[in-house]
Amino acid sequence: MQETIHLDTLRTSADFVKVLQQTTLDDPMLGMSSDAIECLQNPPHKGLSLSVDADTRMALELFLNDPSEKAYEKSHMTILRRHPDDILPSYYKIKCFVADLTGIESVIHHMCIKLYIIYTGPCSDLETCPVCLEPQHNLSGPQSSRRRERKPCQTFHTIPVGPQIQALYQDPESMSHAHYLCEEQACILSKIEQKQYLDEYSDVLHGADMIHAFQAGHIGEHNIALIFSIDGAQLYAYKLSACWIYIWVLLNLSPTRHYQKKHVLIGGFIPGLNNPRNFDSFLFPGLGHLAALQRETMMIWDSALQHEVHSRIFLPLITADGPGMMHITGFVGYHGKHGCQLYCGFSG
Repeated sequence: MQETIHLDTLRTSADFVKVLQQTTLDDPMLGMSSDAIECLQNPPHKGLSLSVDADTRMALELFLNDPSEKAYEKSHMTILRRHPDDILPSYYKIKCFVADLTGIESVIHHMCIKLYIIYTGPCSDLETCPVCLEPQHNLSGPQSSRRRERKPCQTFHTIPVGPQIQALYQDPESMSHAHYLCEEQACILSKIEQKQYLDEYSDVLHGADMIHAFQAGHIGEHNIALIFSIDGAQLYAYKLSACWIYIWVLLNLSPTRHYQKKHVLIGGFIPGLNNPRNFDSFLFPGLGHLAALQRETMMIWDSALQHEVHSRIFLPLITADGPGMMHITGFVGYHGKHGCQLYCGFSG
């Protein structure tokens, strides 16, 4: 059955760009807590500490190995059956402990149950999906009651990138490698001044756009450079299922480190089973947070230098495979005769 589309309630990319240009960290549309915003503006002047008792450390390792509630509760029950005297925190408590320790939280937005939009940005004022007309909320309780509980039909999780960067910089081991961008920038500018070219091109930082940004002084000593990357994943081999995950790659780390699992920063999860219809709405919370940080700058406690620094964030590169880039650029994609449209003449 063909979906009914209400043209007067559709939101275009231009609508999202307009809102992005005005977002601030405390904007309700971004959904960050007041504690998280306070931490972004005034980071703790200390490294991450794990001086906890043995039971809490075990619970922390269980959570980090598999942060799903189902997996944690199953392991939690198994351990207590064998060691009933152990005092293991509940899933909720250990989740709050990790959030308090790192300052990283998951921001939740309501979304269309059929994955057409999420209700934020230009879509904040909608109560029903403009494409499928499904409601944003389920109402529970007696119909005669005036206080029927409103529960979202589906939720979407975003992990803001700012607190993740702050947490990485508070760890002395990670921070000791995070000055690569500044050191490589100085090396590049020195070689360009001497030879007018580089002997070897082995890093994203060696590209012409990055070199021009270095020469113009746009990227300073304490600034952050990120890659945005998105990809879809089929969860089961023989079952219709798909989800989308986007990540941030920190170019302040060397190429041998910034793709390591422990350094890749998760941005958001778009659940399946279908592909999202309006990617702009799903990317809005993460990009809105980034835009707000770019506008207001971010405070970082540099655990290697032992002082607080003002940092600006740059997004020099967006990466995706063919299907992913189709959603990012709005082009016809790999299934069209001219998938790149404006950029090359190859067909197929």
